[in-house]
Parts: sequence; C-alpha cells; structure tokens
Amino acid sequence: MNKNLDVNGILEHCLKSRTPVFISSAGLDIAFQTVIKEIDGPMVVLENMVRPEYISRFVNCDKYYLQCKMLRFQSTSVSPRGSFMAFEIQQNSLLEETRQSERLNFSKDEKVLAEILNPFDLKTTLRRHVMDMSATGLSLRINSPSKPFSAGVILPQIQVNIAGKNWASTPAEVVYNRKFIDLQGHLRVQVGLKFINEPSKG
Repeated sequence: MNKNLDVNGILEHCLKSRTPVFISSAGLDIAFQTVIKEIDGPMVVLENMVRPEYISRFVNCDKYYLQCKMLRFQSTSVSPRGSFMAFEIQQNSLLEETRQSERLNFSKDEKVLAEILNPFDLKTTLRRHVMDMSATGLSLRINSPSKPFSAGVILPQIQVNIAGKNWASTPAEVVYNRKFIDLQGHLRVQVGLKFINEPSKG
C-alpha cells in the first residue's frame, strides 16, 4: 500500500466532481453506481441507488464495499439517511489500491471508445464505451456478458479513441467482470482490462 496516498483528498475530489463510485455488499453479486453527497467525519454519505428488489439482501450483510477511483474500502456499517446512505470509514477500512496510477473517469457523453479486435475470429471490431482509464489498464461498459469479455481472455488489439482521434493501442487481458446498476437505473457490466504492453500513443 502506498503510504503517501492522500485518501481524504481522493474522497473529496470525488465529492466535488461528482465522480461516480460503486457500493456493494458481501451478499450480492451486483454493485450500485452512485455519487458522494457529503463527507461527515468517518461517514461517506452516498445517494441511495440500491433498487427496491435488492434492499433486503443488501442490508442483511456484515460487509460492505466502496470503490472510489483506485481505492477500495470495506466496512461493517452502512446506515440509511432518508434517500441517502452513510458508509463508515473504519480503522483498516482501506483494502487495496486497485491500480498504482491515477485513474481518469469518463461519462458516456464524452465519447471515449475502445475498438477491440475480436479474439475469436480476428476480424470483427467491437466498439465499447470506456468508463475509466489509467496508465496500466481501463474498464469498459457493456450491456450484457459476452465471450470476448470473459475473465482471462487476451485481447490481441485494443485501440482507444478520444473524440474520434486515436489515443493509444495495445493488447490487453480481461481481468474481471462486474454487474452493476448505473446512475440511470440500468443493468450494465463493467469489464476490467490490464494492458499487456505500454500503450503506443497516436
């Protein structure tokens, strides 16, 4: 763990910029995208985006997780506050840094796309929205699980385009899939990719 990591600064940045974060519980295989409303001492107050059909299973758990940029926290306490919920940052709550370098988040409207050569036919180009990106990897937003985005699959070529211009290309490995409910209430899948080589720019 990086001892110089500014945890409070990262949380404050997510609050001020309304950067989406994810909350989940040990009893569910789905996460909920939300935003930080307030930081009140050890309590991170979030908009409650847990859909009614998941609430009972969500609250009847003993562990909760908050993913904020490259940070992942664990807590035994999440308490309701009307239309919000408070996640308590406890001693030793910080589990891990999921990436060593700073992560940039993108909204769907920012038109950051990945063009991916289908590893199974080496002909088809798959285009998916990039959710976030760092120097070591990125994550994609897809509508449903599919074979090319299964964990462990090597993608021989992925090209990132920002506003229609080629930013970088590299092979990558699929390292995880995570179902989540987005801020609009739609079920999506986040696919995490780790770059195999340093991306070539331009």
